[in-house]
Amino acid sequence: MFRPGLLHGFIEGELIAQTPIHVGSGGMELGPADRPLYKALLLTAPPSGQPARPVIPGSSLKGVVRSVVEAITRSCLRVQERELRGMFPRDFAPCDAKDRTARLCPACRLFGAMGYQGQIRFADGLLRSGKTTILGTPALFPPRTRASVYRDHRGNVKGRKFYFHGQPASGKVPLQVCVPGSVFRLRVDFSNLSEAELGLLLIGLGQGHSPMDLKLGGAKPVCCGSMEVQVNKVETREGRSDVLEWAASGCPENRIRWFDATRSSLIVTKNFEELQRIWPLESKRECPSVPY
Repeated sequence: MFRPGLLHGFIEGELIAQTPIHVGSGGMELGPADRPLYKALLLTAPPSGQPARPVIPGSSLKGVVRSVVEAITRSCLRVQERELRGMFPRDFAPCDAKDRTARLCPACRLFGAMGYQGQIRFADGLLRSGKTTILGTPALFPPRTRASVYRDHRGNVKGRKFYFHGQPASGKVPLQVCVPGSVFRLRVDFSNLSEAELGLLLIGLGQGHSPMDLKLGGAKPVCCGSMEVQVNKVETREGRSDVLEWAASGCPENRIRWFDATRSSLIVTKNFEELQRIWPLESKRECPSVPY
């Protein structure tokens, strides 16, 4: 249902790999003699007569963008590991979408919660151009969530964890990756968003006054997965106008207004500035080359 006074439309663009991208299928494949087995990329089921191509599932991209929105707004923590329960501030308890009198946090309203569908839909990002190769990376281990580095002096979790951009390290774990410069399709549909919420969605996609690259897929701790989001088109319509009566309003002037509305009403400035410090557009940081 389209609600009057709110925005409905879509965003189109491209996802451009800045470092090797590995979105894994969960399976192993046979490789060359020097790497007889490697962790394979997720591929599409191709139309008849066409080869399969690597793809970024819409659910994966949605999760990445949601993590950014959660971090830079006053949003709840949806995922809480059992061993960390009791270490989070009470204000960050998950929203209860079944309680119709409760107000959802910004992230749950946009992306959904248990019992609530959300207002945004991400299409799968099919590889448009680029090659694949086998890359050796260092071995990785699960985060040590009980380690003191993750907690403050009171034993509470310090915050959310984001991995730095940088130059990928080499190692002995073989991954199939899409090489830097590979381009994937971007398509996001949205409905019933305020101007501030649309601005928040675009900022979550790395846009805004201070652009950022995102991180997705596997081997993020060793600097794989850095992705530039290039938005080429934003089209919106308002209210309950007929779907054929489009009024494109994705011009730069409108985007500036959306960003300003977001900064003034939804963004937690301290959190946003910290994420910008972690995720600058260009980084020469050296990633670890040994297990850590």
